[in-house]
Amino acid sequence: MYVCQLVRSSSIPQKTKKEPLTRERIVNAAISLANEKGLESLSMRAIAKSLGFGVMSLYNHVSDKNDLLDAMVEAATAKIESQNAQIGKQFWKDELRSKMISAYGVMSNHRWLPGIWNRFAGPSKHQFHESLLRTMREASFSEELACRGFHALTMHLGGFALQATELPFSTKQEFVALCNRFLEELDPNEFHYVREHIQFHLEGKDRSSDFAYMLDLILDGLERKLAEEE
Repeated sequence: MYVCQLVRSSSIPQKTKKEPLTRERIVNAAISLANEKGLESLSMRAIAKSLGFGVMSLYNHVSDKNDLLDAMVEAATAKIESQNAQIGKQFWKDELRSKMISAYGVMSNHRWLPGIWNRFAGPSKHQFHESLLRTMREASFSEELACRGFHALTMHLGGFALQATELPFSTKQEFVALCNRFLEELDPNEFHYVREHIQFHLEGKDRSSDFAYMLDLILDGLERKLAEEE
């Protein structure tokens, strides 16, 4: 009898203990869902389901969806390089370039981020902005030049990343089809240079990163202005 009871009890599946729900887990789950399916798919119900909890459990850790979106921006922004490896007049271009490439990489990995980038400024974004301004000011940029440089850099980042996420294609095949459609529709006599521009991309001549190329134009312009101030 004892053996039978022992066998029966050992065959009963044991419940695995759930990992406790935390704000960090909720935010990470939301980011994963947004990365995979886009921000439009994000709902408290979908997040709760992915974590194996009821919807109302989430509200013990986040106030509402706006609070969650702010937390997502903060968590993603925290991945941007913000520490200065080298400080000084001779290193400022390399430092700014490195930080901006890092920021664009984060936005490229989280394609939902550019669309809500400006909705929230938390500690990580302040740290990123501080690092840009500090790099310029400690390289002898005037207050005005640092201010203008800051806006040129951050507008390039946000604007370029947002446009990249809104392009009407997601594969090379779709890109080629779109280019060919434009070439068919545009009159060669009226739109000669637009067609030339499309052909440039279609033929794969744009081998360097557009973001990095334009970034270097900004940095070269700042370098000239800095030389004028000396």
